[in-house]
Amino acid sequence: MGWMLFQSSLYYISTEQKNWTVSRQYCRVRGADLVIINSKEEQAFVEMLSKSKNYGIYIGLTDSENEGVWKWVDGTSMTTA
Repeated sequence: MGWMLFQSSLYYISTEQKNWTVSRQYCRVRGADLVIINSKEEQAFVEMLSKSKNYGIYIGLTDSENEGVWKWVDGTSMTTA
């Protein structure tokens, strides 16, 4: 697939299936990270990508430090608004 532009951010869509950890490593080696969703518009864009490609998309949300406490990969807490 490749890169897609949405607002001022680039999103890479891989055609390879990987787990969350390997996907994040793949991004980080390339100077990027999994998506951190910051707006309803970005959420809709990510949902559209997932539906249009008919497969799941990993986002940068994890509870690896403390199970059940979700944070974005940049360390910020998950909020809903």
